[in-house]
This record gives sequence, structure tokens and C-alpha cells, in this order.
Amino acid sequence: RLLKVLEDYTPEKAAKVCNVNAEMIRMIARKAATKKTKIFSGWNSGKYYHGDLMERAMALLLALTGNWGKQGTGTRSWSIFGFDGFAFLSAKGKPGQESTREFQKQMIAMRRMLSQDDPTMTSEMVLNRFQEMGGARVGGMGGMIPPAFLWYHQFGYKERWNKKEWSDPSMKRSFDEYYQEAMDKGWWDNSMARVWEKTEPRVLFEAGGNVLRRHRGGQNVLLKELWPKLKMIVSVDFRINTTGLFSDYILPAAQHYEKLGQSMPSPHHLNFVFIDKAVDPPGEAKSDREIGQMLIKAIEKRAKERGIKESKDQNGASIVIEGAFDRATANGLYADEEVEFDEALKDMAVYGILPEGASLAKVREEGVIRTTGWGIAGFGIAQASTIEPDQTHNPFRWHTEDKIPYPTLTRRAQFYIDHDWFIEAGEELPMHKENPKHGGKGEFQMTSGHPRWSIHSMNMTNNIIQNTHRGEPFVFLNPGDAAAKGFENGEHVRMHNEVGELEIAVKISPSVAPGQVILYNGFEPYQHKNWFSQNDIEPGMVKWLHMAGGYGHLTYRPWHWQPIPVDRAVAVEIDKVSASAAAS
Repeated sequence: RLLKVLEDYTPEKAAKVCNVNAEMIRMIARKAATKKTKIFSGWNSGKYYHGDLMERAMALLLALTGNWGKQGTGTRSWSIFGFDGFAFLSAKGKPGQESTREFQKQMIAMRRMLSQDDPTMTSEMVLNRFQEMGGARVGGMGGMIPPAFLWYHQFGYKERWNKKEWSDPSMKRSFDEYYQEAMDKGWWDNSMARVWEKTEPRVLFEAGGNVLRRHRGGQNVLLKELWPKLKMIVSVDFRINTTGLFSDYILPAAQHYEKLGQSMPSPHHLNFVFIDKAVDPPGEAKSDREIGQMLIKAIEKRAKERGIKESKDQNGASIVIEGAFDRATANGLYADEEVEFDEALKDMAVYGILPEGASLAKVREEGVIRTTGWGIAGFGIAQASTIEPDQTHNPFRWHTEDKIPYPTLTRRAQFYIDHDWFIEAGEELPMHKENPKHGGKGEFQMTSGHPRWSIHSMNMTNNIIQNTHRGEPFVFLNPGDAAAKGFENGEHVRMHNEVGELEIAVKISPSVAPGQVILYNGFEPYQHKNWFSQNDIEPGMVKWLHMAGGYGHLTYRPWHWQPIPVDRAVAVEIDKVSASAAAS
């Protein structure tokens, strides 16, 4: 079956699709077949509508050439792990490492219980089942994820996701029909999927997310659909961002070097990288941890004054308010961030993520501590390899060297997906599909990525950083396309589609393909004229197949299988700004 599918992907045919010379394709294929090959996929392909097909194809190439599970091979992307020490502080109960060991024993017993009906389950499979059964709540992640149901019912995306002309032509039914089938078959936990059908959100409390900049669809859906339903909007940030400008309250937060922290733990470097507090936060600013603790204390105080000891959530579950601050902080012990951080690091040594003797004092002295294990908070265990001291990491060695089964439906490296929806879409095996015209029938495709100039979007408005580039939002355009449109370098143009529009400067670059425009994300909407930016012309489409479930590894788990709006290859038009608009 695979050979039959591949008949339609000769180098010559592929060259016409991707504009890469057929001989170059052959050269890369032969190198992959005869030499060690690793793919660094990053976070680009996964943000396309058919990003799943792209990444399945990459994995298939590596599989067919024997390029995983050994040194110098495999695929690599951002894969956070090792939050156990912080995630389980409240869940373990009492402070101290004896309490941590007891909690660990309970977790091990729970894992054994989960595999009683199938003793052949591997540790990966058991952990997946644990997460499927609500393990996120144990790790303090609550029940708010995945947010797709909130977006669908309350954020105004239902109409967009059902727009046939913005979706893939192989979609046989409306998004609504697929959505309803997924609900009827119980592929998604009702506590997550059903609650937002009848419950309108009343409070938006966002911390560091800047939803009006980051969320695909931006102000065109959020301000129109969500904001009128809200009774209060709170922004927690160290600066006034676009979301803050539309908030009722801004709680000033400490910057990264005004509190204790860590760099993202990743298989790329396998180190716990410590970020120490360099200075105190200015004025009334406080760390996000302290802000959270203060809010808990205030809610508990107000509830006591009103004689309220507990509340119920939308699913009828009781939330005990009385004693909440003490439970969250071990009777106030963790209100001191140094004590909390030290406790979490010592716990991570118990969990096997850091070596014995790990502590705040040790990491403060050394700066970094080499990771020794994956833990269970995050998706580190999916790397399926033992971390060896003084060796580079390569995923899947448990499967290739120790012959441990894969956590898939077939327990093998599985590329054929015979789920009814995938067969209907012709995607039971990896294949190529063109991006749908989400956003309209524009002649250009807008792609994106993380900018080189701002370190992170939160620094995009920093004066020093802005002096490293043009100091204003800009879009890259091919010289031929610019000439055809009569655009000059630096000229402001109007980018628009059926979703919205924005005004932006042109930066002409020969590295951009004809028909492509590159607008790196991160520019604040208020940096643009009329305060509309990139996300305001992104429809925020979700691929319907990502609502599928009930199929082995295609089952929702926190950090894993869930529908996410895409932001790549959006159809746009680009025109000159009219004289009247430019004058205003």
C-alpha cells in the first residue's frame, strides 16, 4: 500500500510542488539512506494546516532509512519535561523529602493499578493512560485544557471552522458534523467538551500570554465575541501590552531577573538552567507566584466574611475555599520563594530528574545541573531513551535497542492510520496536500516564525532592541512581487483578506519566494496604525481530523493530541495604501 502511494511522488513530480530541483531531492534522499540523518523540525511545520502530514512524512523518511534510536539520528523539536518538583508541591502534602518519597510510592502504586488489566503495558503507556484519566489535575494543571471547546462555543470560532471555502477540499462534511460525532462517541471528556456549550466565561485572567496579540484571529473575534461576555479582564504582566490596554486591571509582575526561575528544560541541552534574582521588582510589582498566593488569601478572606466554605464548579465538583492558602503554601512555608524553590529542587532529586544533593544553594553556585531523568510532568518520557552522563541524547533507544513496544495502537512504529476519518480524508498514510485558502482567495501566502531581533515578543517594543532593525513592524516581500505591485522599499502597504486588515512597511528581500510574504510574529498590535496586526488577519483554523479520537495513540492527553489553530500560509492580498488613508 505504501509503495503504491509513493508511486505518485517521484523526484520530478515533487520538484514541481516544492520548487526544489529533482537532482537535489535525489541527493538528499541518498544521503539519508546511507548516512546518519537528524531532522530539527522546530515549531514551523507543525503550525501549518497540514503540518501533521509534513511531520508524518519526515518521520517516515527517518524510519525507512533506519535513522532513529541511535547516535546522530532522529528528529528533534521543543519537548519540555521535568516540572515534577514544582507541579507536585501541593499534591504531596507535607513539606520535606520523606513526604516526597511517600507521594512517589503512591504514584508508583497508581501506575501499577492502571496496568492491572494489561500487564504488558510499558511505563510510557501507563503514563499516557494516567494523563488520559485526568492526571493533569494532579500536576496542578486543572481541567481547562484543551481550550478548543471554549474557542468553539464562546470565542466566535464556530463560524470560521465551518467555513467550507477555508477548509480542505477532502473534508466531506461540515466541521459541526465531525465535532458532534466526536462528542457523541465520547472521544473527549465531557467535563472539558460539554461545559462551554452552556457556560459563558465571565472573567479573563491572563498572565504573560497577551491574548490579543498571540491568539490567531485576534481582536476581530475576541473583542467582538468574547469581551462583551466578560465582567472583568485582568492582565498580569511586567509591562502594558495590548491585552493590558483592553483590561480592567493590570497587576504589575516581576520580570525574569526580578525573581527566581529557570530556563525551559529541553532534550536539546539536558540541563536545569538556573535564573537567579538579580534585583528586586520595582514599585508594587511582585512575582507571579506571589500574586497568585495573594489572590488565594484574598478570596479565602472574602469567602469567610460571607460564610462561604466551599463552591462548586460547572461540573458539580466541590472546591473547598476554607484553608486554600495553607494547602497551596504548606501553611505559609512556600510563601517564601527561596524556600519553595529549594523544596522543588530537592524533590526533583527524589524523583530522579536531578542528581542527589540538588538544592537551591547548589544550583546557585553552579548555575546549571545536568539532568538525570525525565520525570512525568511534561512529555519527556516520550523521548524513550535513558539519559546517559556525558553523552548526547537520542530518542527511541528503548524501542530500537531494548525492543520495548511503541505506545501506539499497534505497539509498533505506526504510519498507517485506519481511523474512519483519516481513510475518508485519504490521509491513512503520509501524503502531500496543498494548504487550504484559509482567509480567502488572496494571491499571496503569509508565513511567519519567531523574530531574530526581539529575543522574545515581550521585548519587541524595547527601544534598544528596536534599534537593531527598522524600529517598526515590517513584512518581507519578493523583489519581483514588489515591482509588479509598484511598492518601494519601506513603503507602507495594506495587507488584507476576508478576516481583517493591517497597515505595515515593506522590506524587499530576494530570499523570499514569489507569492510569499513573511511577517515574523511578535509585533504588538498597538505598534501598527489602527492597532491591527498579524493575528488580526489569521483565521485561526483547526484541522477537523484533530478532533478524532478513540484510536490508540490518537487520544487526548495534556501536552499531546489536541486541536490548535494554525497561523501559516494564510491567504492575503497586498495593496497600496490609499492617499486618504495615508494622510490620516
